[in-house]
Amino acid sequence: MQSLTNISLKTIVIKQVKWKAKLYISALSSLVIVQIIFGILTSSSGSGSSGHGGGNLNVHFYNYSLDTFLIVTAIWAFVVALLFTTKAYRIDDLSVISSRTSSAIANIFVMIIYSFIAVIIMVSTYYLQVFGILLVEKKSFLIEDLYFSPSILLLCFSSLCLFGAIGLLLGTSFKGPVVIKIFVSTFLLFSFIYIFMAPNSINIGSLMMLPNLMISVLYLLMALLCFSLTIWIADKSEVTRK
Repeated sequence: MQSLTNISLKTIVIKQVKWKAKLYISALSSLVIVQIIFGILTSSSGSGSSGHGGGNLNVHFYNYSLDTFLIVTAIWAFVVALLFTTKAYRIDDLSVISSRTSSAIANIFVMIIYSFIAVIIMVSTYYLQVFGILLVEKKSFLIEDLYFSPSILLLCFSSLCLFGAIGLLLGTSFKGPVVIKIFVSTFLLFSFIYIFMAPNSINIGSLMMLPNLMISVLYLLMALLCFSLTIWIADKSEVTRK
């Protein structure tokens, strides 16, 4: 006599998170390589520069900030999240007991973990860039605001979570029911048309004037909404059992 043991969703998700976090480690390796290359390319001029001179004195200001590193990392998070939903990655779910719902939840947790690690990689690359310039350049430097506040780090983390959540939502949507595919495609089409026809109607200046903590909370709430929709679409895509 054979018996089937019912495994809880929590147990399945934990196993998948552990498996996927190790299996997709190459995504973090690619981020390290991209960040190092980007840091080297921007080491000579930074993200912005200006100069002033008078007589025998010339002063040059070079801005080295996390802004450009964050943009690169956000694009990485979006692309990696999309890859998590592709067929090649979903085949790896066969190594453990899984469903579309459990796989989606596991992808979300892995994306959150990777976003946290990506912030550490991003900040480390920034420091390597600054100290590398100090060692290579034979000039006098005055460094200001070398340390980042926790609010800035939280803003970086929430931004990566949001971009990762959008990538997972889009990838899952195009693998879901036909109705959802049509809705998402129509929404994206009209969004691009609206942005192209009325680019000045979108004003993000007021958003950027908000405190970092408030923006972080807003980003996290938006990411939570995208994660919830991802799980809902994955659940609707499950094979009906009778």
